[in-house]
Amino acid sequence: MPFGPHDAATDAIDRARAMLVGSRTTARVLLEVSDGRRRYRPERLPPDVRSDMRRLSVVMAVAALDTYMHRLILSNVYTHNELPGGLANLDVPFVDLLDQADKAGVAARRNPHPSRPRVAVKRQLRDRLLRETFQSYDSVSRALSMAGLSRKSRWSEIGENMNPPIAPKEIKERLNAIVVRRNQIVHEGDYERLERPQKSTRNGMPLGEAHVHVEFIARLIDGIHAVI
Repeated sequence: MPFGPHDAATDAIDRARAMLVGSRTTARVLLEVSDGRRRYRPERLPPDVRSDMRRLSVVMAVAALDTYMHRLILSNVYTHNELPGGLANLDVPFVDLLDQADKAGVAARRNPHPSRPRVAVKRQLRDRLLRETFQSYDSVSRALSMAGLSRKSRWSEIGENMNPPIAPKEIKERLNAIVVRRNQIVHEGDYERLERPQKSTRNGMPLGEAHVHVEFIARLIDGIHAVI
């Protein structure tokens, strides 16, 4: 069975949840090996390390949503009777077109002729989408449009299929707030914004906050998947 968009997103969410579990469990430190036996000392990870694991769990959860949207666009690319505007107008560097033409020419000269041009086009689209992020409410809306799922009622349907149901306005507010936290971690190391910092001062990331963020993204992905 193919490893589809929802499979990839669910796997990434599981990885985020595993980091949360790891951030609150006790580690085992190897003390010595004697007569083939290992002696361990239980020891909790340092608080800063556990906080960083929670930060990374949020980053991974947002990556799960991004991964889902990328794969959804790719899986739907040849299902449209008419290409959606966002997909039809996606720019591709001319050098990539030249590279594809050269590869098509080489394939055409082979005997037997094994050319599969749509496979090459899909590979180019995958590479092009690597320059796009689909994380915030507006960018996920754009991705849904590129996947051919652009009805105005789409977010209402998604919210109705979340557990528990949620209104589009709240989805937007909560998702965008999570993406802001993700960006603080990824782009700023999650340091507090101080004019003249005297030491390493980071924003907090308690277990409860990280758990709420990860589970919201998981519910959102399931809600999207339920209506496609």
